[in-house]
Amino acid sequence: MIKIIIEGNPFTVNKQYCTRKGSRKIMLSREAQGYGDNIAWQAKKQFMKISRTPLKENLEVTYHYYFPRTYVNKKIDHLNFNKLLNDRFNQIVWEDDSQIKISHHYTKFTCEEPCTEILIKII
Repeated sequence: MIKIIIEGNPFTVNKQYCTRKGSRKIMLSREAQGYGDNIAWQAKKQFMKISRTPLKENLEVTYHYYFPRTYVNKKIDHLNFNKLLNDRFNQIVWEDDSQIKISHHYTKFTCEEPCTEILIKII
């Protein structure tokens, strides 16, 4: 089992997109681009200690989203948190997120330091 921890509040897909003034093109917001770059950097730093090449096999992935207690009354759709994360893991941790055949998602409101813990198992 491979464990990767991404520090900071989990980032939802709902915050990822924006439109340019005068354009209908939808693109990643600057905030989402920065968060995505941070995800890629943290994943690469941790995964390179395990392997120099992305995984090629089918995968089972478990996501644990840890939020501060202050988020307990907020409406959170935990399935939206893994989209940017999965895309940024492409070519770093796995070749493509289509390799994920089984996924589990857990949301916890018990920590003071928010993070996302990703457990990866080859199946």
